[in-house]
Amino acid sequence: MFRCKQFVVNQTNCAMKVNTDSMILGSWAKPNQSAHILDIGTGTGILALMMAQQSLASAKITAIDIDEGAALQASANVEASPWPTKIAVQHTKLSDLAADNTFDFIVSNPPYFDQVKGHSHAYNSQSDTREQARQTVSLTPAHLFSFVIEHLTSTGEFYCLYPFTRESEITDLAAEIGLVTNRILRVQHNDQRPPYVTVFCMSKQHKKSVIENLVVRDETGDYSSPFKALCRDFYLRF
Repeated sequence: MFRCKQFVVNQTNCAMKVNTDSMILGSWAKPNQSAHILDIGTGTGILALMMAQQSLASAKITAIDIDEGAALQASANVEASPWPTKIAVQHTKLSDLAADNTFDFIVSNPPYFDQVKGHSHAYNSQSDTREQARQTVSLTPAHLFSFVIEHLTSTGEFYCLYPFTRESEITDLAAEIGLVTNRILRVQHNDQRPPYVTVFCMSKQHKKSVIENLVVRDETGDYSSPFKALCRDFYLRF
């Protein structure tokens, strides 16, 4: 059980648990006046719930997951939240969403570990399901970006994250498909270590490029002041 200030996330039946990365992504991604929001690979439903807390009361959020257990868990978390009618959870593949669906805000914490060559899974256990949730075999960046370019409105924004070591690869691939990287957040565990993950804000429009850095923990090992400020609306202890 993961408790936030306005909602609770039960994650017993989800392969991928709520972690610092998802909290950073959900806190940094601002839906503002967005009316139609999509969460791709919702898992526990954490990002959809964070978007529900931050968005217009009239906003409609679609949260999808390819894993049935995750979709059921997310549905239960949504039903128990303050926004049971604002979020619609679907157990479906990205390719099965209606072709005419458009969104002015899309967020995704996608799988980003490449599958080991010659290694395959039936995904019939909890560990195998977690492996599927982590590996790009189920949703490659090219597949994800191609969907976004087709379903994002002309003024909409798309947020995602990938390992820092893939930052150039991701921005180049997005550009090839037609997405412009407008903002980047490079995340470090502490100021003695290099960034380990990059959060991206992309759109179809060219805007002033902004690069930010976030250090999660300070020299004492506690959460840093910038991290607390970013995630204050959600973490109980901040």
